[in-house]
Amino acid sequence: MFRKLKRNLIIINMCLLTTVFIAILSLIYFNTAANMNNKIKMDLNSIIMDSKPNTGKSMPKDTLSVIVDSNNKIINSNSHMFINASDIPNLVDMALSTNGNSNKIQFLDNTYMFLKKSMPIGTKIAFFDISKEKEVLINILKEFLLMGSFVLIILFGVSIFLTSKTIKPIKESFEKQKQFIADASHELKTPLAIIKTNSSVLLENSDDTIRNQIKWLNYIDSQTNRMSLLINEMLSLTKLDTEEQGANFSQIDLSKLIENTLLSFEAVLFENDIKLESTIIKNIIISAELEDIKKLFNILLDNAIKYTTKNGKININLYEENNKVKLSIRNTGQGIEKKNLEKIFERFYRVDISRARYTGGYGLGLSIAKSIVQKHHGKIYAESIVNESATFMVELPLK
Repeated sequence: MFRKLKRNLIIINMCLLTTVFIAILSLIYFNTAANMNNKIKMDLNSIIMDSKPNTGKSMPKDTLSVIVDSNNKIINSNSHMFINASDIPNLVDMALSTNGNSNKIQFLDNTYMFLKKSMPIGTKIAFFDISKEKEVLINILKEFLLMGSFVLIILFGVSIFLTSKTIKPIKESFEKQKQFIADASHELKTPLAIIKTNSSVLLENSDDTIRNQIKWLNYIDSQTNRMSLLINEMLSLTKLDTEEQGANFSQIDLSKLIENTLLSFEAVLFENDIKLESTIIKNIIISAELEDIKKLFNILLDNAIKYTTKNGKININLYEENNKVKLSIRNTGQGIEKKNLEKIFERFYRVDISRARYTGGYGLGLSIAKSIVQKHHGKIYAESIVNESATFMVELPLK
């Protein structure tokens, strides 16, 4: 599909570029030819209007002036061109036999333009040898063709490069969307299979009481909740991908928001025997969307709790540096291998699938966090010491 799209775009680009290039060169060529033609006509008119035909002092180069009587016999001639005297009568006869007062004629190996004017004593004819001008135009045309071919080859290469560069993000977006759908389908397959199996068990025991079959209902309820979580996370990602940036931004006291969020996690931290240490600089204000920032901090704190070992510790720091707000969340635990530090922000990516199933994750949380940070023109990344700790860093612009 993308190969065909690329080919079509290149064809369209080259057609447009070729048309524009031909139009420009044609304009230059015909403008040059018109200027030459006008100059020749001016010179011919100057010769025709010369009231002193015998002098020829003002006659341009490559011109010939002839006066013939009523019998078409030459009674006066003045030549400023290279032509045999014996050929002049034949040239004059050809001009006299040609229709119109002005025209072009081919005589021997040269091309001439002439202008005729009736006079009391006969007819005056002015000739201009335009062979050199014709040769100049032919050379210009050859140069344009050569230069045009060379330029079009370069433009073809540039078009391929730019088209590839243009299609790349579209292709990546399409592939991500395709992978997203495939991963979502895969994640939904397991809970749906479990629900179907448990439903079949219930149907086989339709005469039994709900109390006796509560185990199967609990399984169905558990998997329904998991699917609901997955769908909500997918909707969050879709919303972040399509939402207009800055649409609902307001001034937020990030320091107070984090402090309040930490209070709501105290019970969870206590249940998991996790020690919390925090250093939060007061009155740090940012311009952001409140619900997004709440979700961002909840995701990162929830992720830290999930992967902190028992009797472990979580350190949270919020401070300002270089006109940026920096938030670091560090947790003790198994850490993250270097090869996975970038991948953990990809959709549906999980370092430890078995642990993710135990904790109920789908690998979308950190992807949502990254989308939120990017929406707010910030940066998020992870650092880790394997078998010791993992640290997530968020940088956001101040106000």
